[in-house]
Amino acid sequence: MSILRTDNQADSMEILKLVIETKDYYREIAKVVEDDSLASELDSIASERASFIEPFENIVKDLGELPAKPDPDKELMQIIEGELTQFFSADSKTAILDKCLQEDEELASVVNSTKLGEKSAEYQKLLHALAENLSDTKKSIQALKN
Repeated sequence: MSILRTDNQADSMEILKLVIETKDYYREIAKVVEDDSLASELDSIASERASFIEPFENIVKDLGELPAKPDPDKELMQIIEGELTQFFSADSKTAILDKCLQEDEELASVVNSTKLGEKSAEYQKLLHALAENLSDTKKSIQALKN
């Protein structure tokens, strides 16, 4: 493990961190929403997102780094922000879902801009699967908003 990271190492660590953060966010918001069907859908999204954690941990290790954990303070602030959004918003369901989409945008941005897929076909396949998951999640959330 070197002090200086390659772009691929930095991207793989950032993707892993954001996958974990978004999974945790969906799971925590599912616990606080009052609508059981919405909570179930958010929990399902969290479970799907969790399936990407181990493969990205393996990529980070393959690239010679140690997997990093998300910042627990940042995650706590995201959860509190989500709860406050629900509490103070006139249409809490839409506000919560918009916040979920916002959380996924950062991950989608890194996935779409990384050159990590050029390193191997396996990495490219995993990045494509994650991009598909993000796209499907966005469609599901848009459907829930209507």
